[in-house]
Amino acid sequence: MKLLTLLACLLLCTATASIAAAQSYPNRPLKLLVGGAPGSVPDTMIRPIAERLAEKLGQPVIVENRPGAAGIIAMEALRKSPADGYTIAVATMSQAVFNKYLFNKLPYDPLTDLQPIAPLVTGAMVIAAHPSFAANSLKELIALSKRGGDKLFMAMPQSGSPPHVVALLLSRAAGIEVTMVPHKSGTDAVSAVLSGQIPLIIDAPTIISPHVRAGTMKAIVVTGREREDELRDVPTVAESGGPAVDGEAWIGLVAPAGTPAAIISRLNQDLAAIVSADDLKKVMARFSFRPLVATPDQFAKTIRDDHAKWSVVINEAALKAD
Repeated sequence: MKLLTLLACLLLCTATASIAAAQSYPNRPLKLLVGGAPGSVPDTMIRPIAERLAEKLGQPVIVENRPGAAGIIAMEALRKSPADGYTIAVATMSQAVFNKYLFNKLPYDPLTDLQPIAPLVTGAMVIAAHPSFAANSLKELIALSKRGGDKLFMAMPQSGSPPHVVALLLSRAAGIEVTMVPHKSGTDAVSAVLSGQIPLIIDAPTIISPHVRAGTMKAIVVTGREREDELRDVPTVAESGGPAVDGEAWIGLVAPAGTPAAIISRLNQDLAAIVSADDLKKVMARFSFRPLVATPDQFAKTIRDDHAKWSVVINEAALKAD
C-alpha cells in the first residue's frame, strides 16, 4: 500500500511539474535546428513558420542551420540538447525515417531519441523526361521498360534522398526497370536531363515545373494523392492507372525525447493554427507543399508506420549511404 501511495505521489509530482513548466513556457528564445543550408528546401520552408510561431509564443524562434551528413549533425545536436522545449528541430522523412536504414552506425535512433511535435507539410515528386523521350505517360513508361532493349536511366538528387526512395517504391510497385543516377543536387540532375545525357528525372515539382513550362522537359506523372497546382495537366499515379502507392514526403518538427508533454501539446496546437492559416497555405503552395495537421500521438504513429513501409523498400534495394 505504501508503495502504491509513493508511486501515486511521484506521478502527481511529475504531472504537476509538467503543468508548471508549460504555464511558464516559454520565458526565453527558442532554438530551431535545420539540417540543411540556408536556402535549402527545409530552411526556406521553416522560416515563415518560425516567424509566426515566435508571434504566438511571444519569444524569438532562432533558426540555426546545421547542414551536412544527411541531417545527422542537426539530429545529433538535438539529441544532446536539454529536453525542455527550448531546442526543437525540423525533421524530414530522411532524418526521421530513412536514415535508420541508410546508415549502419547512425548516432541517434529516430524512434527513441526524437519526440514528435507536429507534422507541418507534405509534398509529392514529379517524374519528367527530356522532350525527345519515347514515353509520354506512366503507362507508356511501364510498357517501354517491359519491352526491354536499352536500359532506362533516371536522374535524381543524392542517393537516399526522398526522390530516390519514392522512385524505388514506384518502380518496385509498377515493375519498372530503371537505373537511378544520383547527383550532388537537384540542379545537377536537371542539367543532366536538359543536356540529353539522361532521359528521365524525379524531383520536387518546384524543381521540375519551370522547365515543363519552358518546354525543355515534359512531365509524365506526379507521385502524390493530388495533382500539383503548378502542373495541373499532369495526372497522379492513380489517375494514370498505376499501382496504389503514396509517394509523398512530409516535413515536421521534433524535440529531444523526454520533453514535457504539456510543452509538446502547446507547440502542436500553435503549429496547427499556423499551417492551417490561409496566408501560410499560399506561401507553402509556392514550394508545392500542402499543410499537415495531426496531434503528437498521430504524428508519432505516422512515423512508426513509415518505418514499417519504407524500411522494406530501402532494405530490398540494399541501399546504403555510408
